[in-house]
Amino acid sequence: MPRKQPLKSSKELYTGHGWRLALESAALPDGRVDTAARAHRCDVVGILAFPEDSKILLIREYRPHYGHYLWMLPGGKVDKESDIVRAAQRELQEETGFRSDDLRYYCSSNNWEIVSSTNHFFVARSLVEDRLPQDATELIEVHAMPLEEAIERVLSCEHTHTPSAYALLRYKRDHT
Repeated sequence: MPRKQPLKSSKELYTGHGWRLALESAALPDGRVDTAARAHRCDVVGILAFPEDSKILLIREYRPHYGHYLWMLPGGKVDKESDIVRAAQRELQEETGFRSDDLRYYCSSNNWEIVSSTNHFFVARSLVEDRLPQDATELIEVHAMPLEEAIERVLSCEHTHTPSAYALLRYKRDHT
């Protein structure tokens, strides 16, 4: 795991709506200092859920700020609990109506250095119907399909959900 460089300084610019924006300075290995505005938010989880060996669940969710539906993995914010495994199980139940009796950590990714948030991905097998209520502002359809079709649907969206694309493509690379 890469080492974190210690911050030399941090000045809060804004806090609200689950975000914190700060002007932060950190040292480069040669002693120079880089200063940048960095956004901090809670981590997120994504779940590669397999109702059977040959199919994966994708959600088709309406995103009002884009004005259309996106294809993506089920998942969401780690904001109701501090444990990412519990968050993954909750999001799976809220968005698909299933819980997993075999939920395993798969990998993590970060989008870029200026946004401090980690995407944690899990593989879910042995799915059992066990629905939790969806969030009040979610409009979600659940679809089961072969992995190749899931990749095509995510990649062909006008606004590709990058964390889902990454997890699906990495899973295909690691398991085929």
